[in-house]
Amino acid sequence: MNNRVSIMVSKLLYLKTVQSAFLLCVLCLQLFAATTSAETLDRVVAVVNDDIITLSDLNEAGKDFLQKVQESAPKGEMEQATREANERVLSQLINQQLITQEAQKANVQLSDNEFNQAYEKNFQALNISREEFLKKLGEAGLTEEVYEKNLRNQLLRDKLILYEVRSKIIITEEMINQYYNNEYAGEVEDGGYYLLQIGFLWDTDDAGSLEAAKENARKRAEEIHKLAVDGGDFGELARKHSELPTAADGGDLGIFDEDDMADYMRDVVLPLKAGDISSVVETPIGYQFFKILSRQEGDVVHQAPFYEVKEEIRKKLFEREFKQQYQSWVEEIKQGAYIKKML
Repeated sequence: MNNRVSIMVSKLLYLKTVQSAFLLCVLCLQLFAATTSAETLDRVVAVVNDDIITLSDLNEAGKDFLQKVQESAPKGEMEQATREANERVLSQLINQQLITQEAQKANVQLSDNEFNQAYEKNFQALNISREEFLKKLGEAGLTEEVYEKNLRNQLLRDKLILYEVRSKIIITEEMINQYYNNEYAGEVEDGGYYLLQIGFLWDTDDAGSLEAAKENARKRAEEIHKLAVDGGDFGELARKHSELPTAADGGDLGIFDEDDMADYMRDVVLPLKAGDISSVVETPIGYQFFKILSRQEGDVVHQAPFYEVKEEIRKKLFEREFKQQYQSWVEEIKQGAYIKKML
């Protein structure tokens, strides 16, 4: 009886061992398949010294930009536009990686307080709760861990750039005066208007109906218009709030002749004096308002008062100098780096 039990137990143990081994093999095959699939979907698109940039990194960083490019590109030029967009995003990622490496070599430190303040500021700027912020991260395919890593690297880069580039730029009063005299007065011709703009677009995808979208855009425009009329920095307001392509340049629209203006633009701009801000006007795609920096009537050039535009000029000069200095600095870093693109 004992012998029969022993044989039975041995058989059961044997079967259990075989079954476990079989399950282990199946699990290994599944993991291998998943890994192989992931490796097939992802690949290295650039090597930057000892770091790599993957295709998934590129897709994540450039998805919004790529979507806009694909929406605006003609059908026959879609492939070329997509390729150029990916090249541009990859170049930006390489620059970011190089600066992150420089920050690490320079032992740039970021305190917990600095990180926490930046984190809080980012989701508060969206006027949402932390829970909603995390939900939006998830919808964008990001985990909080990945977001925090990216934010930390960004803050380290900003610190290094502040030391290596920004702190070395000096804008003098003479430079501001020269720009005011040359640009605000020198560029406009007879009947010309030098304009800034701020605009808001309606988006029916979010609002649900065209009427609701229009109302939402109008309210945003009127809110920022009030800030501008009350003495807010027009260029800074444009950078922070405008939804038009000129936002990055502080709303700088450039020189317009009367004949070049759309009807809605002409109606609110022509009655204005230099330095004035127009009322909010409806356009075919949203709401806008304008500020006149200078205008010429006959041989007389009317300029916005110097005290009104001085700080805006200072920002323009700083940005222009920063772009030049930053590009030179990055190019210098590249010269001593190993970079290989495999896009």
